[in-house]
Amino acid sequence: MFGFFFQMFLLCAGAFLAGVLLTWLTMRSRESSAVEAQPLSIMEEPTAAAPAIKANSRTMMFHTPDSPYYKRMKGDAFFHSPEDARRAGYTMWTPRPRVPAGA
Repeated sequence: MFGFFFQMFLLCAGAFLAGVLLTWLTMRSRESSAVEAQPLSIMEEPTAAAPAIKANSRTMMFHTPDSPYYKRMKGDAFFHSPEDARRAGYTMWTPRPRVPAGA
């Protein structure tokens, strides 16, 4: 009975180690073939030189300084221009049309 459990342990340990090795090898090849790109400025404090574009990564929307919510929003991503935010997949905030109460 002990031999059976020992064999199962070795089988599970071997499968686990093979999975770890395969994961490590695939991640290593991805890192070496990755192109050096400018990181997104997520969680980076805005610079004083240019007005910062604040973005929310949950809603994927960004606010310019002209937005009425710009000052009260906490943004977790910052961009130097609206074009940078659009390239990162964010959309500009737009006001929702007001619907009459009786409709």
